[in-house]
Amino acid sequence: MQVVRFPSWAPLPRRPYTNRPALLHEQPVVGIGAEIGIDPARRAALLAQTTQAWAPSDVIDFGIGHPQDAILPTDIFRRAMANGIEPYPLQYGTEFGDGYLRLALAEFLTAAYGVACDPESTFITNGNSQAIDQVCSVFTKPGDVVFVEEPSYFLALNIFRQHHVRIVGIPVDEHGLRLDALEAALAIERPAFLYTIPTFQNPTGYTLPVERREQLVALAQKYEFLVVADEVYHLLSYGGDVPPPMAAWIASGVVLSLGTFTKILAPGLRLGWIQAAVPLIERLAGAGLIVSGGGLNPFTSAIVAPIIENGSLRNYLDFLIATYSERVEVMDEALKLYFPAGITYDVPSGGYFFWLRFPVGTDTATFLTSAAAHKVGFRCGSKFTVDGSLANYMRLSFAYYDGTTIERGISALAQAITV
Repeated sequence: MQVVRFPSWAPLPRRPYTNRPALLHEQPVVGIGAEIGIDPARRAALLAQTTQAWAPSDVIDFGIGHPQDAILPTDIFRRAMANGIEPYPLQYGTEFGDGYLRLALAEFLTAAYGVACDPESTFITNGNSQAIDQVCSVFTKPGDVVFVEEPSYFLALNIFRQHHVRIVGIPVDEHGLRLDALEAALAIERPAFLYTIPTFQNPTGYTLPVERREQLVALAQKYEFLVVADEVYHLLSYGGDVPPPMAAWIASGVVLSLGTFTKILAPGLRLGWIQAAVPLIERLAGAGLIVSGGGLNPFTSAIVAPIIENGSLRNYLDFLIATYSERVEVMDEALKLYFPAGITYDVPSGGYFFWLRFPVGTDTATFLTSAAAHKVGFRCGSKFTVDGSLANYMRLSFAYYDGTTIERGISALAQAITV
């Protein structure tokens, strides 16, 4: 039996309380919805709709790229809100984002990145998904070309498609984006921007070396396109040296570095940031969404700023790094123990994912039905590509489950695949 030891700040085991929506395993809150005539079954179904993705208790879905509920830092937020709030976070926010948060964030990132960060070059967002969407709104028009890594974060591809841009995939190797392939594509196309996840990439886990980062910026300046760097996993390093973030190159005027609290604090905050040269930040702040509605998420910003200032974020991030490091080891050992020969992978040194290579000719989508019968899930490699290629790959997340569950799930998944 695995014993989970929480640090002093960590949340207590979840227990029911009556002023929040019920979870699937709890009784519905009595009375909610009764006044408008909703029957108990429909009311229960509505009250169960509390999170974007979940799996039944008897299913282990390695496709879920979320943090585990049990390690979300509820106690940090109880303490942060215990003293109440000032009136200003309840007002329309300033366009660039809450000043207290920008100052605290700049200090935190300067220490965490090892790169000087300027609060005046920081724009507060609703997280990286919204940031990507806003970058598309401000810096592209329908018909423009956007370069992406092949493979890339599949939900970002959906955002690009909704903005009616033409997506061109640039291949990667074990060191991330291939600059020779990028140069070849630039001889044919002129993109509005290139979208990259330069550190612990989703789904591959690859990291772009500093030399390629410098070359990428030089190419962006030469060919006049923007580099939109999704640095969501940069701070989740489990050992070894990590290159400077792309935020180190914002003075070039061609880099937008997107960061988020989603993976280092809590996704429900919907809070993040963009670091860029001030002229680019001013264009983001001048978007109609901001001019009309004010700066993004001032209320949550006012809660998170003191969490940064009092060191709670740094302590929690250290806990996540230790926790995920252990889960990487468990998944690696389980894959070696249960999976057949011929399936290869690189052990990730950061981020959230294992990226498995099956023999050429394999289509991992053919395993989905059998996996469902074994009550286990994963993401097919083709899902992460522009053209449906890389069908012989599989992405597994180690973030959503503890070690015991990971081992059980890998054992079940091994029974569902054939090579």
